Amino acid sequence: MKANFLIRVFLMSVASLMLYSCEKLSSIDQNEDILLSGQEVAVLEVKSDGISTFNLSGVTPPFDTTADLTADEIEFIFAVREDEKLARDIYKAFFDKYKLKAFENISKAETNHIRAVELLFSYYEIDFPPVGNYGSFEDSVRQAKYGELIRLGSTAMEAFKVMAYIEEENIVSYAEVLADISNPNIILVIENLAKASENHLKAAVRQITSLGGTYQAQIMSEEKYREIIAKGFEQGKRYRYLNNGQMTNRMNRIGEGSQRGSVNRNGECTGTQNGNTQGSNNGKGTQGRGYRGGR
Repeated sequence: MKANFLIRVFLMSVASLMLYSCEKLSSIDQNEDILLSGQEVAVLEVKSDGISTFNLSGVTPPFDTTADLTADEIEFIFAVREDEKLARDIYKAFFDKYKLKAFENISKAETNHIRAVELLFSYYEIDFPPVGNYGSFEDSVRQAKYGELIRLGSTAMEAFKVMAYIEEENIVSYAEVLADISNPNIILVIENLAKASENHLKAAVRQITSLGGTYQAQIMSEEKYREIIAKGFEQGKRYRYLNNGQMTNRMNRIGEGSQRGSVNRNGECTGTQNGNTQGSNNGKGTQGRGYRGGR
Protein backbone atom coordinates (compact mmCIF):
# COMPACT_ATOMS: atom_id res chain seq x y z
CA MET A 1 0.00 0.00 0.00
CA LYS A 2 2.78 2.37 0.93
CA ALA A 3 4.57 1.61 -2.32
CA ASN A 4 1.42 2.30 -4.34
CA PHE A 5 0.93 5.58 -2.49
CA LEU A 6 4.51 6.68 -3.23
CA ILE A 7 4.08 5.81 -6.91
CA ARG A 8 0.89 7.90 -7.07
CA VAL A 9 2.64 10.85 -5.41
CA PHE A 10 5.56 10.55 -7.82
CA LEU A 11 3.28 10.46 -10.87
CA MET A 12 1.31 13.46 -9.62
CA SER A 13 4.56 15.36 -9.11
CA VAL A 14 5.75 14.56 -12.64
CA ALA A 15 2.38 15.61 -14.09
CA SER A 16 2.50 18.88 -12.15
CA LEU A 17 6.06 19.53 -13.32
CA MET A 18 5.08 18.85 -16.93
CA LEU A 19 2.08 21.16 -16.66
CA TYR A 20 4.24 23.90 -15.17
CA SER A 21 6.86 23.43 -17.88
CA CYS A 22 4.25 23.63 -20.64
CA GLU A 23 2.77 26.78 -19.13
CA LYS A 24 6.21 28.32 -18.81
CA LEU A 25 7.17 27.47 -22.39
CA SER A 26 3.87 28.86 -23.63
CA SER A 27 4.54 32.07 -21.73
CA ILE A 28 8.02 32.34 -23.28
CA ASP A 29 6.61 31.78 -26.75
CA GLN A 30 4.03 34.50 -26.24
CA ASN A 31 6.66 36.89 -24.94
CA GLU A 32 8.80 36.20 -28.00
CA ASP A 33 5.84 37.09 -30.21
CA ILE A 34 5.31 40.30 -28.28
CA LEU A 35 8.99 41.17 -28.56
CA LEU A 36 8.94 40.72 -32.33
CA SER A 37 8.12 44.38 -32.83
CA GLY A 38 11.24 45.32 -30.88
CA GLN A 39 13.65 43.20 -32.88
CA GLU A 40 16.10 44.66 -35.36
CA VAL A 41 17.14 43.41 -38.78
CA ALA A 42 20.10 44.17 -41.05
CA VAL A 43 18.69 44.95 -44.50
CA LEU A 44 21.99 45.07 -46.42
CA GLU A 45 24.36 42.10 -46.51
CA VAL A 46 27.91 42.86 -47.67
CA LYS A 47 30.61 40.33 -48.50
CA SER A 48 34.34 40.89 -48.12
CA ASP A 49 34.67 41.72 -51.84
CA GLY A 50 31.98 44.39 -51.61
CA ILE A 51 29.19 42.42 -53.26
CA SER A 52 26.07 43.88 -51.62
CA THR A 53 22.65 42.25 -51.52
CA PHE A 54 19.43 42.85 -49.62
CA ASN A 55 18.27 40.45 -46.96
CA LEU A 56 14.95 40.11 -48.79
CA SER A 57 13.13 38.54 -45.86
CA GLY A 58 14.21 41.51 -43.75
CA VAL A 59 13.22 44.32 -46.12
CA THR A 60 9.48 44.51 -45.43
CA PRO A 61 9.41 44.07 -41.59
CA PRO A 62 10.89 47.56 -40.98
CA PHE A 63 8.35 49.20 -43.31
CA ASP A 64 5.94 51.58 -41.61
CA THR A 65 2.26 52.16 -42.34
CA THR A 66 1.80 55.20 -44.58
CA ALA A 67 -0.67 56.75 -47.00
CA ASP A 68 -1.15 55.00 -50.35
CA LEU A 69 1.47 55.66 -52.99
CA THR A 70 1.03 58.63 -55.29
CA ALA A 71 1.35 58.34 -59.07
CA ASP A 72 4.79 59.97 -58.88
CA GLU A 73 5.95 57.47 -56.26
CA ILE A 74 4.66 54.51 -58.27
CA GLU A 75 6.40 55.70 -61.45
CA PHE A 76 9.57 56.47 -59.51
CA ILE A 77 9.76 52.97 -58.02
CA PHE A 78 9.26 51.47 -61.47
CA ALA A 79 12.01 53.68 -62.92
CA VAL A 80 14.39 52.61 -60.14
CA ARG A 81 13.66 48.97 -60.91
CA GLU A 82 14.45 49.54 -64.59
CA ASP A 83 17.75 51.22 -63.67
CA GLU A 84 18.69 48.19 -61.57
CA LYS A 85 17.72 45.99 -64.53
CA LEU A 86 19.96 48.06 -66.81
CA ALA A 87 22.93 47.39 -64.53
CA ARG A 88 22.04 43.70 -64.21
CA ASP A 89 21.76 43.22 -67.96
CA ILE A 90 25.00 45.01 -68.78
CA TYR A 91 27.03 43.11 -66.18
CA LYS A 92 25.55 39.82 -67.38
CA ALA A 93 26.54 40.66 -70.97
CA PHE A 94 30.08 41.46 -69.82
CA PHE A 95 30.27 38.17 -67.94
CA ASP A 96 29.13 36.27 -71.02
CA LYS A 97 31.87 38.01 -73.02
CA TYR A 98 34.80 38.00 -70.59
CA LYS A 99 33.94 35.12 -68.21
CA LEU A 100 35.14 37.09 -65.18
CA LYS A 101 33.39 36.12 -61.95
CA ALA A 102 33.09 39.70 -60.67
CA PHE A 103 30.68 40.54 -63.48
CA GLU A 104 28.52 37.53 -62.71
CA ASN A 105 28.49 38.16 -58.95
CA ILE A 106 27.47 41.80 -59.24
CA SER A 107 24.91 40.98 -61.93
CA LYS A 108 23.31 38.53 -59.49
CA ALA A 109 23.40 41.23 -56.81
CA GLU A 110 21.49 43.54 -59.17
CA THR A 111 18.85 40.83 -59.62
CA ASN A 112 18.50 40.87 -55.84
CA HIS A 113 18.15 44.67 -55.91
CA ILE A 114 15.35 44.39 -58.47
CA ARG A 115 13.44 42.14 -56.10
CA ALA A 116 14.03 44.51 -53.18
CA VAL A 117 12.51 47.37 -55.19
CA GLU A 118 9.55 45.17 -56.18
CA LEU A 119 8.85 44.50 -52.50
CA LEU A 120 7.71 48.12 -52.28
CA PHE A 121 5.08 47.39 -54.92
CA SER A 122 4.01 44.24 -53.11
CA TYR A 123 3.78 46.04 -49.76
CA TYR A 124 1.54 48.74 -51.23
CA GLU A 125 -0.43 46.22 -53.33
CA ILE A 126 0.52 47.77 -56.66
CA ASP A 127 0.07 45.64 -59.78
CA PHE A 128 3.28 45.75 -61.82
CA PRO A 129 4.58 43.95 -64.92
CA PRO A 130 7.38 41.37 -64.62
CA VAL A 131 10.90 42.48 -65.38
CA GLY A 132 11.67 42.14 -69.10
CA ASN A 133 14.20 39.96 -70.92
CA TYR A 134 17.91 40.67 -70.66
CA GLY A 135 18.95 43.58 -72.89
CA SER A 136 15.35 44.56 -73.70
CA PHE A 137 13.70 47.79 -72.50
CA GLU A 138 10.35 49.42 -73.25
CA ASP A 139 12.00 52.80 -72.61
CA SER A 140 13.87 53.91 -75.74
CA VAL A 141 16.27 56.03 -73.65
CA ARG A 142 17.39 53.03 -71.58
CA GLN A 143 17.53 50.82 -74.67
CA ALA A 144 19.90 53.24 -76.37
CA LYS A 145 21.96 53.61 -73.21
CA TYR A 146 22.27 49.83 -72.90
CA GLY A 147 23.65 49.57 -76.44
CA GLU A 148 26.11 52.42 -75.95
CA LEU A 149 27.50 51.12 -72.64
CA ILE A 150 27.90 47.62 -74.06
CA ARG A 151 29.86 49.14 -76.96
CA LEU A 152 32.12 51.06 -74.58
CA GLY A 153 33.05 47.86 -72.71
CA SER A 154 35.33 46.77 -75.54
CA THR A 155 37.88 45.16 -73.19
CA ALA A 156 37.60 43.72 -69.70
CA MET A 157 39.19 46.83 -68.22
CA GLU A 158 36.88 49.14 -70.14
CA ALA A 159 33.92 47.00 -69.08
CA PHE A 160 34.86 47.50 -65.43
CA LYS A 161 35.08 51.24 -66.12
CA VAL A 162 31.53 51.06 -67.48
CA MET A 163 30.52 49.34 -64.25
CA ALA A 164 32.20 52.05 -62.20
CA TYR A 165 30.41 54.71 -64.24
CA ILE A 166 27.00 53.06 -63.76
CA GLU A 167 27.48 52.79 -60.00
CA GLU A 168 28.79 56.35 -59.80
CA GLU A 169 25.72 57.59 -61.67
CA ASN A 170 23.49 55.64 -59.27
CA ILE A 171 25.14 57.24 -56.24
CA VAL A 172 24.69 60.77 -57.61
CA SER A 173 21.11 60.22 -58.77
CA TYR A 174 20.00 58.60 -55.53
CA ALA A 175 21.55 61.43 -53.51
CA GLU A 176 19.66 63.98 -55.62
CA VAL A 177 16.28 62.32 -55.36
CA LEU A 178 16.46 61.41 -51.66
CA ALA A 179 16.03 65.08 -50.80
CA ASP A 180 12.56 64.98 -52.40
CA ILE A 181 11.28 61.70 -50.93
CA SER A 182 9.01 61.77 -47.89
CA ASN A 183 7.83 58.14 -47.81
CA PRO A 184 10.00 56.40 -45.15
CA ASN A 185 9.77 52.98 -46.82
CA ILE A 186 10.99 54.27 -50.17
CA ILE A 187 13.78 56.11 -48.35
CA LEU A 188 14.86 52.87 -46.65
CA VAL A 189 15.21 51.05 -49.98
CA ILE A 190 16.89 53.92 -51.85
CA GLU A 191 19.38 54.62 -49.06
CA ASN A 192 20.48 51.00 -49.11
CA LEU A 193 20.64 50.93 -52.91
CA ALA A 194 22.95 53.94 -52.68
CA LYS A 195 25.17 52.16 -50.16
CA ALA A 196 25.27 49.08 -52.39
CA SER A 197 26.29 51.27 -55.33
CA GLU A 198 29.14 52.74 -53.29
CA ASN A 199 30.35 49.23 -52.53
CA HIS A 200 30.06 48.13 -56.15
CA LEU A 201 31.88 51.26 -57.31
CA LYS A 202 34.78 50.37 -55.02
CA ALA A 203 34.66 46.74 -56.18
CA ALA A 204 34.85 47.88 -59.82
CA VAL A 205 37.77 50.23 -59.09
CA ARG A 206 39.63 47.37 -57.40
CA GLN A 207 39.22 45.29 -60.55
CA ILE A 208 40.44 48.16 -62.74
CA THR A 209 43.48 48.63 -60.52
CA SER A 210 44.27 44.91 -60.56
CA LEU A 211 44.26 45.05 -64.37
CA GLY A 212 46.77 47.91 -64.30
CA GLY A 213 44.35 50.75 -65.01
CA THR A 214 42.99 53.80 -63.23
CA TYR A 215 39.55 55.35 -62.91
CA GLN A 216 38.61 59.00 -62.59
CA ALA A 217 35.24 60.25 -61.42
CA GLN A 218 32.94 60.97 -64.37
CA ILE A 219 29.97 62.57 -62.63
CA MET A 220 30.60 63.23 -58.94
CA SER A 221 33.23 65.60 -57.62
CA GLU A 222 36.74 64.30 -57.21
CA GLU A 223 36.49 65.05 -53.49
CA LYS A 224 33.35 62.93 -53.10
CA TYR A 225 34.87 60.13 -55.17
CA ARG A 226 38.02 60.01 -53.05
CA GLU A 227 35.93 60.02 -49.87
CA ILE A 228 34.00 56.95 -51.05
CA ILE A 229 37.07 55.06 -52.21
CA ALA A 230 38.96 55.80 -48.98
CA LYS A 231 36.40 54.31 -46.61
CA GLY A 232 35.57 50.66 -46.09
CA PHE A 233 32.62 48.85 -47.58
CA GLU A 234 29.27 50.18 -46.32
CA GLN A 235 27.60 47.62 -44.07
CA GLY A 236 24.31 49.45 -43.72
CA LYS A 237 22.42 49.81 -40.46
CA ARG A 238 19.95 47.73 -38.49
CA TYR A 239 16.27 48.57 -38.63
CA ARG A 240 13.64 47.94 -35.97
CA TYR A 241 10.66 45.76 -36.86
CA LEU A 242 7.39 47.69 -37.25
CA ASN A 243 3.77 46.49 -37.37
CA ASN A 244 4.91 43.06 -36.12
CA GLY A 245 6.51 42.43 -39.49
CA GLN A 246 3.32 42.82 -41.54
CA MET A 247 3.86 42.27 -45.28
CA THR A 248 1.34 44.88 -46.51
CA ASN A 249 0.41 48.47 -45.71
CA ARG A 250 -2.06 47.43 -42.98
CA MET A 251 -3.89 50.70 -42.44
CA ASN A 252 -5.10 50.84 -46.03
CA ARG A 253 -5.59 47.16 -46.81
CA ILE A 254 -8.93 46.56 -48.56
CA GLY A 255 -9.01 42.80 -48.80
CA GLU A 256 -7.15 39.72 -49.90
CA GLY A 257 -6.18 39.84 -53.57
CA SER A 258 -7.13 43.51 -53.95
CA GLN A 259 -4.92 46.07 -55.68
CA ARG A 260 -4.43 49.69 -54.68
CA GLY A 261 -2.69 50.84 -57.84
CA SER A 262 -1.00 49.73 -61.03
CA VAL A 263 1.79 50.59 -63.44
CA ASN A 264 2.29 49.46 -67.03
CA ARG A 265 5.39 48.32 -68.94
CA ASN A 266 6.10 51.89 -70.01
CA GLY A 267 6.39 52.92 -66.37
CA GLU A 268 3.13 54.89 -66.48
CA CYS A 269 0.89 54.82 -63.42
CA THR A 270 -2.52 53.54 -64.55
CA GLY A 271 -4.25 53.66 -61.20
CA THR A 272 -3.76 54.63 -57.56
CA GLN A 273 -5.91 55.27 -54.49
CA ASN A 274 -4.39 58.77 -54.48
CA GLY A 275 -5.82 59.51 -57.94
CA ASN A 276 -5.68 57.94 -61.38
CA THR A 277 -3.57 60.52 -63.20
CA GLN A 278 -0.04 59.80 -64.37
CA GLY A 279 2.98 61.11 -62.53
CA SER A 280 4.28 64.61 -63.18
CA ASN A 281 7.46 63.35 -64.90
CA ASN A 282 9.26 66.56 -64.00
CA GLY A 283 12.74 65.49 -64.96
CA LYS A 284 16.03 64.62 -63.31
CA GLY A 285 16.17 65.04 -59.55
CA THR A 286 12.45 64.52 -58.89
CA GLN A 287 10.22 61.53 -58.38
CA GLY A 288 8.49 60.02 -61.37
CA ARG A 289 9.63 58.45 -64.63
CA GLY A 290 11.85 61.41 -65.46
CA TYR A 291 13.97 61.45 -62.32
CA ARG A 292 17.12 60.64 -64.31
CA GLY A 293 16.19 62.43 -67.49
CA GLY A 294 14.32 59.49 -69.04
CA ARG A 295 10.99 59.83 -70.80
